[in-house]
Amino acid sequence: MKSFISKNKTAILATIGATGAAVGAYYYYTQLQQQQQRGKKDTITKDEKKDVKGSQKKAEGSKKTASESKAPVYPVSSNGEPDFSKKANFTAEEKDKYALALKDKGNQYFRNKKYDDAIKYYNWALELKEDPVFYSNLSACYVSVGDLKKVVEMSTKALEIKPDYSKVLLRRASANEGLGNFADAMFDLSVLSLNGDFNDASIEPMLERNLNKQAMSRLKEKFGDVDAATATPTELSTQPPKERKDKQENLPSITSMASFFGIFKPELTFANYDEFNKADKELMDGLANLYKRSPESYDRADESFTKAAKLFEEQLDKSNEDEKLKEKLAISLEHTGIFKFLKNDPLGAHEDIKKAIELFPRVNSYIYMALIMADRNDSTEYYNYFDKALKLNPNNSSVYYHRGQMNFILQNYDQAGKDFDKAKELDPENIFPYIQLACLAYRENKFDDCETLFSEAKRKFPEAPEVPNFFAEILTDKNDFDKALKQYDLAIELENKLDRIYVGIAPLVGKATLLTRNPTVENFVEATNLLEKASKLDPRSEQAKIGLAQMKLQQEDIDEAIMLFEESADLARTMEEKLQAITFAEAAKVQQKIRSDPILAAKIQETLAKLREQGLM
Repeated sequence: MKSFISKNKTAILATIGATGAAVGAYYYYTQLQQQQQRGKKDTITKDEKKDVKGSQKKAEGSKKTASESKAPVYPVSSNGEPDFSKKANFTAEEKDKYALALKDKGNQYFRNKKYDDAIKYYNWALELKEDPVFYSNLSACYVSVGDLKKVVEMSTKALEIKPDYSKVLLRRASANEGLGNFADAMFDLSVLSLNGDFNDASIEPMLERNLNKQAMSRLKEKFGDVDAATATPTELSTQPPKERKDKQENLPSITSMASFFGIFKPELTFANYDEFNKADKELMDGLANLYKRSPESYDRADESFTKAAKLFEEQLDKSNEDEKLKEKLAISLEHTGIFKFLKNDPLGAHEDIKKAIELFPRVNSYIYMALIMADRNDSTEYYNYFDKALKLNPNNSSVYYHRGQMNFILQNYDQAGKDFDKAKELDPENIFPYIQLACLAYRENKFDDCETLFSEAKRKFPEAPEVPNFFAEILTDKNDFDKALKQYDLAIELENKLDRIYVGIAPLVGKATLLTRNPTVENFVEATNLLEKASKLDPRSEQAKIGLAQMKLQQEDIDEAIMLFEESADLARTMEEKLQAITFAEAAKVQQKIRSDPILAAKIQETLAKLREQGLM
């Protein structure tokens, strides 16, 4: 993953992005710090640079002095240790004097790496005077002996006295990182950056590292032990089901479902239908709901297919040579399999569809199995299943379309074009081959051809919202924002006229994303309204939620932003997307913690006000 902080620099202060691809949600330190550092020299000392590198072992005020060999200025007992028996009679001036001398003695032991003795003398100094430097030196000792918990404890005591003690903040951050307290480390590093005590090159790598560690820790806690940073789709998909914490019970967004099944020609009946057979009725209801394109229909279809499969299996147990039952069970399992795949259960999907093919091979079963192989990055098997599908029916447009998609992804553009052309020829009433041919032309840097093909699609399907929606995406990629906005508005208008779902909330999210690229107050308000509407219309859309979360973060509604980011993580289909959403959530939690501190919150508001005055926000 690219450096999260560097990648999102322009969004750090405003914490805004509002795109399905999620532009930025970390924190605002970088620009904040840049404003404070203008005309200001780098304040990192040589010792602090060592702290950044991880040594962090130098005790403050430890420079060797000529007085080290002199007799101590503080009272000494017969064993040579400080005598505090008359402490109650010490004047304030004497306490300061003795404490400083004890600290110097501790420094002497520290230089000689006699850390236990150094710790004793720093503690004696603290008996006379509560000084943040003494606590800082204690924390440095505990760094040297490897007691990170004591490093945190002593650093915290120093910061209670001097909250902006930069060296100690850095030391505590490093200790918390070592202890696995990544969120606490992020907090201290954030304060450092907010204070402007260190430059970007020093702090960003540490922030990045701790943010990534915290997000990965939360990912594993929520979804299992697979290392999402290195795991391949095959490794994820072959993890045993009992360990697959990311397996979901819910289907993806309604928009995604409508888009996926919209490619296939509706199959609204099947051979040998028996209206008096409960299993037949469930299967028929499943097929009917699958192509209704309504918010509730996909869940109903899922339920019906599951019931039908169970009932047909029971009937087949009693009559295991009934070929008609085998075909019906195969259709049911084909659909339960693809629904499991869409619910992030590729193993269960593979099992159901494999059984369906064994019972009664069908074109769609082979297509679905090809998609499962693609999810496993097995392109050889992917193509093999398409070959099998074409042997069953060489004139099935869906086979060519999906094979074209695979070729498109693999950048086999010539073959992809041939497949899309064939799909278009076989089913001229299916809009998607027209759109993919236009997108393919754009990918090949032939925008004029792309525009011509979209125009052809518009003439063929004048009321279809898919055409302006996909064209808007192309125009956005070309940075032709005004035209893109008009196309999104047209797509929204056409979608609203239909009584079924076609592009769903896609143009709402697309337009909202585009508006945030021109960050005016009016655009942010409109983008927020669009994303709120999208989230209501399609509650399982992680794109709508993650975009809305960033809007809420911009509006300083951090609690809701965190909730939306975490919901997005639950809804996301891939581990990488889950990790991204969790990363945003964890970053927002640090922002929340900083803003809950009155002193830091006031500093933030002061800096934000300056940025607004300068027109930077």
